[in-house]
Amino acid sequence: MFKQCIKLLACLGLLLGLAACGSLPTDLEKPTVSLAGISVAEVSLLEQQFILNLRVNNPNNIDIPLNGLNINLEVNDKPFANGVSNEATTLPRLGSAVVKLRVSTSLATFIQQFNVLQASGKPIAYRIKGKLFLPLRPDGISFERQGEVVLP
Repeated sequence: MFKQCIKLLACLGLLLGLAACGSLPTDLEKPTVSLAGISVAEVSLLEQQFILNLRVNNPNNIDIPLNGLNINLEVNDKPFANGVSNEATTLPRLGSAVVKLRVSTSLATFIQQFNVLQASGKPIAYRIKGKLFLPLRPDGISFERQGEVVLP
């Protein structure tokens, strides 16, 4: 009798687990990512670090937990900086959250871009590419965003 109760409880647990997995949405719309701000974090002889503020918009009618992200930042169609974040946050349903991400670039890349930017006086074209990592999608969701920034 005891073994039958254990088997029954195990089957119920398995069925409840399957029901919970079946209720997870598989048709999520991709969140969108945009650049909300940038600031200098640390400057050293060989490396510069910046803090990027990324606004992540959730177009879905459910909260989405975000486990982290990675990005590559291009400036004027050339690689500039990259970074990762394991900051966990929840994207509110039909809302947005700002995620702070530390990115780094080498001295050579920084000097090359700085000289081009200083000489041009034009808006700076940027592109951010990366992946959002969600428990619902372990392989991540790719994103890409481009735009222009005008320096004062």
